[in-house]
Amino acid sequence: MDLETLLVAVYCETDDALRTMLRGARLRQRGPAPRLADSEVLAMEVAGEFLGVETDRGIYRYFRQHWRPLFPALAAVHRTTFLRQAANLWAVKRALWQALLPQLRGDARLSIVDSVPVPVCRFARAKQCRLFPGAAAYGRDPCLPGTFFGLRAHLRVTWPGVIAEFALAPANAADAALAPEVLAGAHGYALGDRAYWSPDL
Repeated sequence: MDLETLLVAVYCETDDALRTMLRGARLRQRGPAPRLADSEVLAMEVAGEFLGVETDRGIYRYFRQHWRPLFPALAAVHRTTFLRQAANLWAVKRALWQALLPQLRGDARLSIVDSVPVPVCRFARAKQCRLFPGAAAYGRDPCLPGTFFGLRAHLRVTWPGVIAEFALAPANAADAALAPEVLAGAHGYALGDRAYWSPDL
């Protein structure tokens, strides 16, 4: 399958799944409809992540530069508008993920759990940072130099790489405290580092 066919297929699947999930209801209760359809933004994010573009800003640049004929409205949308629309669709992304998860063929008998740091600002700006009030905290990670300010993303992945569950927690929350939430519904074996070890669990 060539890349253009893949992008069209991702868009069609995303659009169909979004329509099925909404069942005719409007996503926005007031205000004008965005120039870029929500399914276009979601499809660009999914395809961009698959292609290894790691940020929404990078995804915007990549599709504007290489795939403008497939997404013509992107030419009239500013980068910050795209970023805001992508960020505001977080609840839709989670609901779509939950709806599509049963269709993915993952082996639920083997799970891998781990966490990654999600810094919300540079460490020097942490005291003035107003992002995620009450949720962000100071934490340490062996992969980062010193202390960071932000959250930790906890993931449970089943074979062959299907994300079966995830949770965001303050950076100072213990991995073992998040294990019951991340491992809910899991059966068989769960592999994790010693930070997740709990005799009761």
